[in-house]
Amino acid sequence: MQDIKLKFYTWSEPVIRIVDWMFLLVAIVAVGSLVIQYGFYISIDTEKWLERLNLIIVLFFVFQFLVKILFTMDRLTYLRRHWFETALVTLIVVRAIILIYSLGLHLISEYFVNIEIGAITNVTIVSAQIIIILSLISSSLRFNRKIASLKFHPAQTLLLSFLIVIFLGTLLLLLPKASAPGNYLKPLDALFTATSATCVTGLIVVDTATHFSLMGQLIILSLLQIGGLGIMTLSSFLALFFGRGMGIKERVLMQEMLNIDRLGMITRALRMAVTLTFLFESVGAVLLFFSWNRPDWSFWHRAYQSVFHSVSAFCNAGFSINSNSIMSYNNNYPVMMIIATLIIIGGLGFIVLIEIGGLSISVKQNRVHIHHWSVQTKLVLIISAILLIAGTVILLFVQNFQGSFTHRFMQAFFSSVTARTAGFNTVDFGLFSVPAALTIIMLMFIGASPGSTGGGIKTTTVGILVASLASIVSGKNRIELFKRNISFTVLNRALVIFAFGILVVGTSVFLLSITEKAPLINIIFEEVSAYGTVGLSRGLTPHLTDWGRLVIIISMFIGRVGALTLAFAITPPKEKLRVEYPQERSVMVG
Repeated sequence: MQDIKLKFYTWSEPVIRIVDWMFLLVAIVAVGSLVIQYGFYISIDTEKWLERLNLIIVLFFVFQFLVKILFTMDRLTYLRRHWFETALVTLIVVRAIILIYSLGLHLISEYFVNIEIGAITNVTIVSAQIIIILSLISSSLRFNRKIASLKFHPAQTLLLSFLIVIFLGTLLLLLPKASAPGNYLKPLDALFTATSATCVTGLIVVDTATHFSLMGQLIILSLLQIGGLGIMTLSSFLALFFGRGMGIKERVLMQEMLNIDRLGMITRALRMAVTLTFLFESVGAVLLFFSWNRPDWSFWHRAYQSVFHSVSAFCNAGFSINSNSIMSYNNNYPVMMIIATLIIIGGLGFIVLIEIGGLSISVKQNRVHIHHWSVQTKLVLIISAILLIAGTVILLFVQNFQGSFTHRFMQAFFSSVTARTAGFNTVDFGLFSVPAALTIIMLMFIGASPGSTGGGIKTTTVGILVASLASIVSGKNRIELFKRNISFTVLNRALVIFAFGILVVGTSVFLLSITEKAPLINIIFEEVSAYGTVGLSRGLTPHLTDWGRLVIIISMFIGRVGALTLAFAITPPKEKLRVEYPQERSVMVG
């Protein structure tokens, strides 16, 4: 009997491999079916056949799951590790039993042959499509480990993940049903929009509110959510959620991406980052729902507006489904404050949020121990506060906002907040004076903080450079911050990021000055907005030439992935050589 079992299980690996290949082919068919059904205008008969195909795909999902259970020795462990697939299969089986009991097996069998029979309800069809999507997500997570196992530097993996998302987003936005009836989206405009959404920028060449259909807007919403978190961060979290776990190489990859020192903190930081994201977005959506002063909106339209703007604000994306952003609500202070708060929180960085959110206090032996915040957290909070206050005060004095002092203060405050890579506007930035525009440009170039959903050269970069300058002026030979010595490696990285930012912006401004016929201040404003992944505009972006759009696309992508990531992706660091050259002090600078 034991020999029979061993012979039986020797066939398990090739059988499971064959089933996996079959499932891959079925998954491709499933994706094609969903894309055709929701992306193209098709006849009623074609839609009915696609619905039947979706039900067959669901049945195959059950079949391949049962085969894997049959050819697995430790079935209980397999069920525990694949709890999500087990739940889906159970749901499918229960639903099938109910259908057979209520309709009869003969009517259901005829349904797959005779297109005129409508035995299956729309609820069943939609449920089948949802199950297909969930099963595809669950099954695709195995590729997360395969990608991590490739001999790529983490920077190359991050770069590749953004390129893949942008490519897929472009294809989805080109679908006929992604645009509103009567509208057509050019491939370059689709690439621009997908890049802007994935890089959480917010610059647009077509009006999001009127040019795209509901499906197109949902595609954009999905892209900016993925872009805000990062596809590898989101997929790793889903792998943990579905019980797949994370391998060592995956942990090392996420350690590089999240900039965490200890490998053991990866799982906790990953869960906290995604949990905090959805928590703040949910709270923001609820608050916005009760703050819109639009009684003409239906319940669902109000909910949709709230969710879209909450996600866009927390991800510092700046996309809006209103044609004039939120300029119509520049007197609605609750809406302004909710969006501004989401922008600020999203721009602080996940590690800073985790540290602020309760990891700094612990209780041991009936005594409260307060762990001091790290240098990064202190630096992020101080620089962010200085930039926010300074930006508000400067704009209040250099820009002639209309109305009462409260109204002028709120416009200056919101403009200062949104310039930190958010992209929403309550006023027309095209009417800003040159000093006010230069103030916004400076804030956009600095941007948010490391590990956040925002862009720019980052607040910590500015903090390190200022601390270095202060050390040089005071005659010190080391950099000190909060009674800590800062490594010169950190300073070198800050200098590279700053210099690289100046180089990219300068080169892009030069190219745009050739391709575009616009005032130089508008060109600089638009380019810094793209590189800082901000999304604010003085009205130039919709009128860019094709070459100008390509320059902005490249700037948005470089600004999102960052200077160091791009450098490491192109030339991954090699093993350190144990060679040290003599020190040279005769070079004169200044």
